[in-house]
Amino acid sequence: MATNPNKPRDKRSAFMKKAREGTQLALTSKDMLLGNVAKSIIDINKASNLMCERLEELYGVYFPELKIDDKEKYVKLILFLDKKNPDAKEISKLVGSGKSNEIINNAARSLGADLSEEDLNQCKLFAQEMNAIYALRENYEKYQEKLARELCPNICEVVGSDVAAKLVAHVGSLARLAVLPSSTIQVLGAERALFKHLKNKRIAPPKHGIIFQHVSISASPKKVRGKIARLLANKITTAAKADYFTKNNISPQLKKEFDDSFARIMADYERSKAKTPEKGKPPQRELK
Repeated sequence: MATNPNKPRDKRSAFMKKAREGTQLALTSKDMLLGNVAKSIIDINKASNLMCERLEELYGVYFPELKIDDKEKYVKLILFLDKKNPDAKEISKLVGSGKSNEIINNAARSLGADLSEEDLNQCKLFAQEMNAIYALRENYEKYQEKLARELCPNICEVVGSDVAAKLVAHVGSLARLAVLPSSTIQVLGAERALFKHLKNKRIAPPKHGIIFQHVSISASPKKVRGKIARLLANKITTAAKADYFTKNNISPQLKKEFDDSFARIMADYERSKAKTPEKGKPPQRELK
């Protein structure tokens, strides 16, 4: 029986066609876009923090006493602040009247050097570029929220669009996230700490990774963060399965279940805290 010499070539062509279609589908998916946007925001934050440090050093030659925790406001203030003739009205619009008075008083007795107009303009040029970077980040954050709510609306409602985007970006796709167990989702982003624990059992395992950024964990006492992280990871797991497989909106039910369980955890913590005496103080006896 004669064999067809073109058959291996046909199989190869079919395989290449399928591979091209799969690659094209992956590149046009919302997962890929969301992951890249989330990583871009992280990179923008790293770059802006480093650049703002350099700007503070540069402008600190002129006005070293100027200290503002909000770096965006610090950058905007540089654009119009005149140390010798500060505009109290404009400064108070940006930072409030109390901080405005502090800045004006510091400006009056500043030990900074009197820079030339050219030197100050260079500082302001740097600040303008920083302001543009902050505007870019804000635009990307809005775009990230839009993509996240389209791709995984249930996860967004449970943990917020920022954490949802970072989870998808970390694992690569919603499909991958939807099949992960809650114990894995709980420590996503803390792989280095997990490997250290596996290598040396004396090191405690991580209780949370990316999901620590959720306010229910980050703002809670350390003693209950592990419980809350397990609870939140469990709800994320259910939400991810709904977003990928069924497309059903179950976020109201998940949020209610989480809020009720969170309230119970915090109530138990407060009760145990009330029963435990402070260090150095003996427990008080009840009067009969």
